[in-house]
Amino acid sequence: SYDSQNAGSRTLGVNSGYVVNDGNGGGNYTVTTQTASGTIDKAALTLAAVTGTKTYDATTTSGGAVSITGLQGSATVGSLSKSYDSQNAGSRTLGVNSGYVVNDGNGGGNYTVTTQTASGTINKAALTLAAVTGTKTYDSTTTSSGAVSITGLQGLDTVGSLTQSYDSKNAGSRTLTVNGGYVVNDGNSGGNYTVTTQTASGTIDKAAL
Repeated sequence: SYDSQNAGSRTLGVNSGYVVNDGNGGGNYTVTTQTASGTIDKAALTLAAVTGTKTYDATTTSGGAVSITGLQGSATVGSLSKSYDSQNAGSRTLGVNSGYVVNDGNGGGNYTVTTQTASGTINKAALTLAAVTGTKTYDSTTTSSGAVSITGLQGLDTVGSLTQSYDSKNAGSRTLTVNGGYVVNDGNSGGNYTVTTQTASGTIDKAAL
């Protein structure tokens, strides 16, 4: 047997427990054992990301599992994770993160590790911009000072230049709508969101003349 299970240059020795069948319980021989040089090559260990899909959340994190092929005996791999190559929505590549630990009693030295990528998809997140109910006195404009409600932003993303306006400048029951021209600041020109706008009821009271 080898003097150690670990990969590298090893020494081969004759195991005890052999039996000399000479009709004299081996007493007819003086036994000498000799060693020989040996080598244990590293085993191939493959860590493969598996295909995954998630909705945009402003991170590259993937909760999916990593496939492990080639472990021997009771060896394990710890701290194993994968991530998307970008946080942005679209077709992505999933890769195995560094920082994993091969628990083989030899600091991982018994394995030649290969990592494999996989295809992934980050779907756009839903972003709702909703006008809020408002009332003002007729001032010959459609301007509304109300703040538009925002639902669905992820991480540190923001929406700029966001305003709402009445559908007419005239007094009466009106509809408030979100104005175009807003900017979704997500580092991807707004491409990480599917944006839905919602109207609200409003009123323009008559002015005193």
